[in-house]
Amino acid sequence: MPDAVTSASTAADIDLLDAPCRSLAEAADAVGEAARYASGLAFGARLPAAALARGGRTRLGWRTLVRTLTDPAGLGWAPRGRGVARAGRLAGILAGRESLAVSIAVCGLKARIRAASAGRPELLDDPGAAAVLGAVGAGRQAEAVRLFRAIMRERGAEHAFSLLAPSFADILAWNALTDANPFNDHAGWQVATGRAETAEPVLGLGAAFWAFCDRGPGLPERPPTGPAPAGRTARRRVTQVPTRPAPRPPDGGLGGRAAALRTHAFRLHGVSAAPEWHGPEAEALRAEVARLATRCATAAGGFALAAAQLQGRAKGRGKGRGPGRLQDE
Repeated sequence: MPDAVTSASTAADIDLLDAPCRSLAEAADAVGEAARYASGLAFGARLPAAALARGGRTRLGWRTLVRTLTDPAGLGWAPRGRGVARAGRLAGILAGRESLAVSIAVCGLKARIRAASAGRPELLDDPGAAAVLGAVGAGRQAEAVRLFRAIMRERGAEHAFSLLAPSFADILAWNALTDANPFNDHAGWQVATGRAETAEPVLGLGAAFWAFCDRGPGLPERPPTGPAPAGRTARRRVTQVPTRPAPRPPDGGLGGRAAALRTHAFRLHGVSAAPEWHGPEAEALRAEVARLATRCATAAGGFALAAAQLQGRAKGRGKGRGPGRLQDE
């Protein structure tokens, strides 16, 4: 009877952790979308040309926007998109520059790994699994991936996946988002946020072709989808974020993105104070989420200031044509 009560309590705790993990994933997605939109303005053609040619509040707003996209206390190094923004993003990855969107996504992945392992105390009895989870808890993602791959070599892929499922996808996604390879970021982002993105081709071959070729013996069987056997408590998988469509962009250009980031900053502050987080790494996790929430609010303030400066230029030129209305396009 006590074992049944403990099992039910653990399952309830895991279910409660689902909402904070989802909040982190959604915040990462929102920050990434806002950075992509702002990068399109700051590193596009029209706004920089107008800022350099005309000066005034347009130039001031452009500078504020660029500072917001590169502020270590806010978005970190956040250029996203095409052209100059894409080149800036690749340069930042090669230089080891940190991005707020990636940091929030990684925090969500770590939270999901910890939540999943909390529901399986028997993992600590396995030396390999305990070493992997210890590296995850200490924030050493490269070591966690190396240990996980060592288990695959020594015991086989099926054993490794069954031992650490469903955490292995989160571990690999965490490593993909933080390593120096820019070509695997889309896969890590998809796992972290639950939203598919179009993969860039590698060597002229798309990701769909590589996924089709990545088949063969050694891959584990699909987990059973039927009802759980008698005597076992069915638990939801915190680490699995259902695939969702692209979010609808907020209204109002930069002002709308700023409002969205403020909302997510408020939600993240709530996550940092959630009573569901407990365990040896709970306080460190709370502090990390609180820092990310503060940075999200800082980024929102930068976008709001840039929007106000560009809107002031728009009012000076009237509501007709002109570069002052770029922030709403």
